[in-house]
Amino acid sequence: MNISFVGAGVGTLYAALLLTKRNPSLQLTIYEKEARVGGRLNYVEFDNGAKVDEGPTIVLLPSKLKQQLIEAGLPEHEVELIEVNPLYRLRYQDGTSFFKYREIEKQAEEIERAFGEGDAFRQYMSQKKEEYRIGFDTFLDRSYASKTELFEPKLLLLLMRLKAYETAHANMKRFFKDERLRVAYSLQTLYIGGNPYATPSLYGLIPYREQEEGVWYVKGGYFSLATKMEQELKRRGVRFVMNATVNRVHVTDGVADGITVNDEYVPYDAVVVNGDFPLMERLIDDVTPKTYEPSSGTLLLYFTVNGELDLPVHQFDLPNDFEGSMRTIFEDGKLSEYPAMYTFNPSRMDATLAPEGTSVLYVLVPVPRKLEREDFESQGTIEHLLERIEAFIPDFRERVIEMKVRTPMDAERFGLFEGGSFGIAPKLSQSAAFKPQARPFPKIERLYAVGASVHPCGGVPIVMIGSQLLVKKMEEEMGAMHRDDTRSVSSM
Repeated sequence: MNISFVGAGVGTLYAALLLTKRNPSLQLTIYEKEARVGGRLNYVEFDNGAKVDEGPTIVLLPSKLKQQLIEAGLPEHEVELIEVNPLYRLRYQDGTSFFKYREIEKQAEEIERAFGEGDAFRQYMSQKKEEYRIGFDTFLDRSYASKTELFEPKLLLLLMRLKAYETAHANMKRFFKDERLRVAYSLQTLYIGGNPYATPSLYGLIPYREQEEGVWYVKGGYFSLATKMEQELKRRGVRFVMNATVNRVHVTDGVADGITVNDEYVPYDAVVVNGDFPLMERLIDDVTPKTYEPSSGTLLLYFTVNGELDLPVHQFDLPNDFEGSMRTIFEDGKLSEYPAMYTFNPSRMDATLAPEGTSVLYVLVPVPRKLEREDFESQGTIEHLLERIEAFIPDFRERVIEMKVRTPMDAERFGLFEGGSFGIAPKLSQSAAFKPQARPFPKIERLYAVGASVHPCGGVPIVMIGSQLLVKKMEEEMGAMHRDDTRSVSSM
């Protein structure tokens, strides 16, 4: 059986690993419009040879990730996971700061020191443990054949139990009195491009699991995971076609039977699309594209600098009026005067990323979409961020060797839907059964989808869960993958 993948993101790479492990006789071809695999899981390279992750940086669900890699047959020694503890530091504009630790009692003591709410934190962890189990098993680790499945009485009761009708931030009011703590345990919806004041509390389970399992780091950079997957797939005989533009997905009599790539038709027995789904829809025959709301944009600054940086691996620098900042970005579509700022200092624990005597730094700020570098420069945003960095690294500008900037419009040109960095927005009407599924169009056979804009969600291990759901669906519908198929292209 001959299967094509459109896009070489982590969803494709992991699905291909699963398929080839289960059936080595499959013929898989992966088409990628860029010169490198990985999609969002990529890197920025500087003139001095230094590298830093371009997109995802925080490794969550480490036990799940390890299990997934073992299931796909990737040698365990290939990917080294290192725990980051403290998880990160939170700094507030008012001068308050505190660390997050994986150890529950140590965290409770830190919260008691900073906010006097150690017992509230213990209650939070106790209650969220059961909510996470229900949420994961019921809403993440399964596919939906139709939207009506979400309205089954059992699922509706579970949604009510999980308070899915509340926002992530509103849900934190049930536990914490201090607004800064509410922010600390709801800002994680920004990891997937969602406003904590509008994103359903289902996504608010992220900070619980982050606290429970910790934050981890892939030695060599998160991007190296994509490289390892690519190398293993090539060992298994999977074909990669790079710098390849797929113009069309062909559908004949309700069956996906090939693609047009670089204006040439190539027949296939099945097609899997792995770009941002709203853009992929436009390529498919017999499909009328739907309307989707994209996630937030991001302004990203990447630096290589002289010397080491006295900075935690992960840090969040937050405004006093966090709610106002989110409203300005998400509702008004304007730049915040004092935006939330995330910094990533991987050189603190990984000397392989930069030449000796130098470091790399990654800075991310949530911003409205559709903005170019000139928009940020004209409003002094980049200068403002440099000033804030110098508040905790006084000589930072003097030490900068090179800076690179990535804007929402750069992201859109790369192929991210309307410049949103995280796929479609994580709102209730675009979640679970309401999100594109592994089999996105019931009327089109042998057409499948995976990626950040496909159920269950964004985030590397979660997208890989989507790959598992995809492979399960393919095996259910295409038993021919495990036996000779006289109709297949590969047998012609």
